[in-house]
Amino acid sequence: MRRATILSLGAFFAVAAVGGGAGPARVTGEFSATASVDTRQGTRSMGFDLVVTNPITMEQAEPLKDVLAHGGQPALLNAIKGGGRGRIRLGGLEYPVDLVVVEPLGDTTHFYVITARPLKYEEVNEGRPSLDHPFTVFVVNVPGWGTGDGRIYTHAALSIDEEGHVRADQYDGRPGTLRDVKRLK
Repeated sequence: MRRATILSLGAFFAVAAVGGGAGPARVTGEFSATASVDTRQGTRSMGFDLVVTNPITMEQAEPLKDVLAHGGQPALLNAIKGGGRGRIRLGGLEYPVDLVVVEPLGDTTHFYVITARPLKYEEVNEGRPSLDHPFTVFVVNVPGWGTGDGRIYTHAALSIDEEGHVRADQYDGRPGTLRDVKRLK
């Protein structure tokens, strides 16, 4: 049975994006955390590293909301693929980051990290429903002091709800978690 978990990405792609008035935040850098993801074999914990090299602001992401609204997920996937915004290491595997939207709010900086997920041969060959979830989404919350947290949507579909917010829908299960997020550089 397919279970879905939905996340509203806060003000991500919001119609009226808020320009933070709390001074300049460090929006590039290197971060580490411990990731936990539920699999069919049980819960797996692994190291997580994120390098953010070229994030964009909420205002700069606004046109991508229109791409998603009018062209759907395939259009958004084509628009962001190869964006060169950084890289993610999850366990022993490294992936390029296609999009990073940064949102400084108060003392915490929120990073919305989206990348095209690698499709498996069986998914494509058998036309599995998971093909409708082509993204991996990481929501990383980095406080100015101490450690933060976050969420991992390993098989995510993105959509726009009736209020105009972008939402991530996790295919077949619950989203994973990030704990002990800390800035390295």
